[in-house]
Amino acid sequence: MEFMGGWLPPAVLAVVVSYGVTVVLLSNLREFALDLPNHRSMHETPVPRTGGWALIAGCLAALVASPVSLPLSLMAGFVLLLAVSVIDDLRHVAARIRFSVHLLAVALVLSALPQPLTWWWYPLLLLGGVWMINLYNFMDGMDGLAGSMTAIGFATLGFVSGLRGQGDIAGVCTLLVVCALVFLRFNWPSASIFLGDAGSTTLGLAVVAVSLYGWQRGAFGLLVPIIVFAPFWLDASFTLLRRVLAGQRWWEAHRDHIYQRSALRIGVKKTLYWQLGFMLSTSILALALAILGLV
Repeated sequence: MEFMGGWLPPAVLAVVVSYGVTVVLLSNLREFALDLPNHRSMHETPVPRTGGWALIAGCLAALVASPVSLPLSLMAGFVLLLAVSVIDDLRHVAARIRFSVHLLAVALVLSALPQPLTWWWYPLLLLGGVWMINLYNFMDGMDGLAGSMTAIGFATLGFVSGLRGQGDIAGVCTLLVVCALVFLRFNWPSASIFLGDAGSTTLGLAVVAVSLYGWQRGAFGLLVPIIVFAPFWLDASFTLLRRVLAGQRWWEAHRDHIYQRSALRIGVKKTLYWQLGFMLSTSILALALAILGLV
């Protein structure tokens, strides 16, 4: 009851703000920051890539009204990442600049952790964090996919955190879930708005932050988020490795992901449904292992 009393009003605010900003973006700014279809796209008509702006606005408004207090360096990491990603949504930003900001953003998150890390954790978590930011961006290429992973993934981490008495982490996860559900209302096939770089990269960093805070506070082991988000990192990692071995320009946009190949073969909705099954399966597995105290 204490959790509900402290986090229910921010969650309602998150829904209202996310929904309201999305409606404004689709009505008054529909021609702004359009994702124009090309030979690598999964869509056939221009779609605004500003859905992440509304999702983030809802989360930010709710966090301001919530009982949680975030470290300054943690907020700085998200602000820097959001700034370069918004610019990238509006006009192209060079890969080296984006990668440098990704490194700095993850480094700031690591510096904000409540407990100091053994030195060898830093390079491992730094590279892993940057990979999570980018793979979330890579996997945001089909209607409903990234939003579904966000809702299911953070719902699982939030539930486990709540069971372990980590109300603040569970509350933050709740905000991310409700904002993702609002986004899915407009992103479900056929989508009227996309997440965009601002949304996908920021959600990737949120996975990093929640995973590491949950781990250090004893809510769950690191294996829990690894299992939960397996549908994303398995696809992205396998695709990257295959493209590198084939001598392809792996850093460029493409349609070689498993989910993209499936969508081209059997359609977006059918692909999304089996992806949802995969997400639910890995989340149930992680939840069961956590409840049993195995991870």
